[in-house]
Amino acid sequence: METRFKTESDVLDLVRSFENATISRDDWKHADHLVVALYYLTRHDLDTAYSKMRTGILNLLLTGFHVDVAKEMPYHETITLFWMRVVADFNSFMNARSLLDKANTVAHEWDKEYPLKFYSRELLFSDRARAEYVEPDLAASSEKGET
Repeated sequence: METRFKTESDVLDLVRSFENATISRDDWKHADHLVVALYYLTRHDLDTAYSKMRTGILNLLLTGFHVDVAKEMPYHETITLFWMRVVADFNSFMNARSLLDKANTVAHEWDKEYPLKFYSRELLFSDRARAEYVEPDLAASSEKGET
């Protein structure tokens, strides 16, 4: 496994660039979402971490990426909460490991297609799933221990 982060400061730099909306759209990858989620989950309960992640993503879209939400809304409620739950389960299971070790693991653990093990494409990419959390239609989701 490639070591993406050399130090905990590298992880904190990513979180700061997310919170300050200074990371570029081209540099904001799936693994970055997961690592920022992990950081919040190491410091907060799931509800608080989810709220911080949701607020941060919306801020990044509006302030950092200058998305015109009247034309495009890349934020996806179901996918965000799904991943927060997956990463929360991972964080609980790997609790004794350092943030650096967990960040390097989570950055490589799941590809962005993972939710499709639990959701049909039709449901996951529906307007409803984008706007509000919907339960999986194919299999039990991660909050039931299926990570």
